[in-house]
Amino acid sequence: MGDPSKPSEHVVTVAALLRKRADIAFDIGKAEKAVERLRTDLVHIDAVLRMFRPDVDLEALPARLRRPVKCACFKRGELTQRIYDAVRDGGETDSREIADRAMRDKGLDQESDPKTRQDFMRRIGLQLTEMYRNGELLRLGKGRHLRWRLAAREPDLTEIQSLRSIL
Repeated sequence: MGDPSKPSEHVVTVAALLRKRADIAFDIGKAEKAVERLRTDLVHIDAVLRMFRPDVDLEALPARLRRPVKCACFKRGELTQRIYDAVRDGGETDSREIADRAMRDKGLDQESDPKTRQDFMRRIGLQLTEMYRNGELLRLGKGRHLRWRLAAREPDLTEIQSLRSIL
């Protein structure tokens, strides 16, 4: 391997990085123009709103929240209930276990329908993350080894014994 400070050593890498940087700068410019167009549209709508309701407080109006696309496979609240059932039954769980159980319960085959399994895992993962943000779950591990458990739960006997040994 040569000296990285020499310009002739990494010509291809530098060219690729420059090209990628130019692409990203172009995309940023397009996005900024789109944002400016949307801001202009908002100013016009605000002006028309003030014509019809001069007393309206436009700053107090909430922005619309994006709701996830509904899945015909799950009823409202079903994912949360499945997660609670899984962490209550097993103590710790991950999105794969919950997705596999949900597919079995609904009579779907995990092996023959990987697209549905992936969708189930994604939806369950999003719900797990939301429950974590709300303080309902604890996150254990990272990446493929990511596991979840209830945040407010009674410690089990082994945890109590390990705490006693530390003290």
